[in-house]
Amino acid sequence: WKALTTPRLAQASQERKGLADSPQSKPICWLASTAEEIVQHRAAAAVSRMARIRLISVGSRGDLQPYLAILLELQRRGHQVSLIGSVNFQAVAEAHALPFVPLPGDFTSLLSSEAGLALMQGKPVRLISDALLGELLETARAAMEGTDLLLVSPLCLWGYHLAEAAGCPLVVLSPMPIMATGDFPFLGFPASPTSRNGGSTRHRIRRRLNRSSYRLVSLLKWRQDARVIQAFRRDRLGLQPLPWGGAQSRRTPPAHLVDPPVLHLISPQVLPHPADWKASASLTGFCFLEPRTAAGAILPTPYSPDRELSAFLEGGPAPFYAGFGSMISRDPEALAAAVVEAAQLAGVRLILSPGWGRVVPRAALPADVFLLEECPHSWLFPRVQAAIHHGGAGTTATTLRCGIPSTVVAFFADQPAWGRTLEQLGVSPATHRLSSLSAEALAASIRALAGEPRFRQRARELQQLLAREDGVACTASAIEARLAGMG
Repeated sequence: WKALTTPRLAQASQERKGLADSPQSKPICWLASTAEEIVQHRAAAAVSRMARIRLISVGSRGDLQPYLAILLELQRRGHQVSLIGSVNFQAVAEAHALPFVPLPGDFTSLLSSEAGLALMQGKPVRLISDALLGELLETARAAMEGTDLLLVSPLCLWGYHLAEAAGCPLVVLSPMPIMATGDFPFLGFPASPTSRNGGSTRHRIRRRLNRSSYRLVSLLKWRQDARVIQAFRRDRLGLQPLPWGGAQSRRTPPAHLVDPPVLHLISPQVLPHPADWKASASLTGFCFLEPRTAAGAILPTPYSPDRELSAFLEGGPAPFYAGFGSMISRDPEALAAAVVEAAQLAGVRLILSPGWGRVVPRAALPADVFLLEECPHSWLFPRVQAAIHHGGAGTTATTLRCGIPSTVVAFFADQPAWGRTLEQLGVSPATHRLSSLSAEALAASIRALAGEPRFRQRARELQQLLAREDGVACTASAIEARLAGMG
């Protein structure tokens, strides 16, 4: 295994520095950059023992989607996998016959609570209470027996303590950049054109502050949860307490938890690999739950629309799509009214998806607006002109995969950053904030998307580049490399 991967890892490190921005570059993966190499790594992994792999994740369906694809790929390769996740994941897990352990805390209810609504307004509130955190830890602990490898999402980094007690390695899977870099601060991606260049004192200070922002966020989160976690380590896991600064302040962490890999589920065509990332950080590509042939070719999404949707799509020019996923607004009717008015002002047809937040106007919908409850984005997006969405990592990736431009109405967290990323890529005219959204401003973005071919042309260029990548295969191979390395 080492003979196979070590030369490739060194080469990939050099390729990432110079090829990530090039339209002609190969698909970049920290283990492989061609389909043939992916097959070779799969064969190499097959000689190692199959593992019992657990994944802990909480959140919405969109949060689960890439992790579900990764688990199914690992299962296909012969590993025993299980999902330890929010109770609202249960139906999806059962539909895919994945072993599932439900965690307390239904995120449908949490996001619609007063704390959840405040969080989506960008206010610094705590969604998971001490009591709920204790329940999450206890429930997940009971499901850890026999675990060979633990995968965690950024919202479940408390899994570190379970991995320490179980003596198993840990891999972090993140849909957004969380490894410290001087290129941009936490949630401040993408990098500006001048962030990597310049030797002035001011430039060096800015890069140092950018890097420090990641440590500060980690410290603040740790101090928020420290009392519950320290007690749980002592009373339930039999572990020594951590320093005041948490795991990042440990001088000698356990051998199996030294620099756990952080696999960013992002295409290097969208976010170039920061040169100052630690060696344990990688970009493995977007991970989609999509059917593929044995050779890796993407197959059409198996979906049959009802007669009403088919009639609407065929009854005029390609519409715009508007949907905000699991986001919940304090005034969903006002948001829906603004979106519908913007579409009317711009003179475009619209498909409106209510989502968890029930974004539906009080007034009757115009004839050129279609209300759509459920439909796979991967089937729908190729049939629309462009999308208006909240800027979630998964929805953003799907617009790029489907080759359509979009504009973001950001609620909170990483959503404004994904909106800026789309602008920098040349597939979006503007990013809007929910708190200051107006129908007129959104209509201006819709007009630009409908009337300026450059946005759709650039989206199609990126679609062709992303079609050459297989983020699920790359991520699974990186996870198997971690298993092989610990073997």
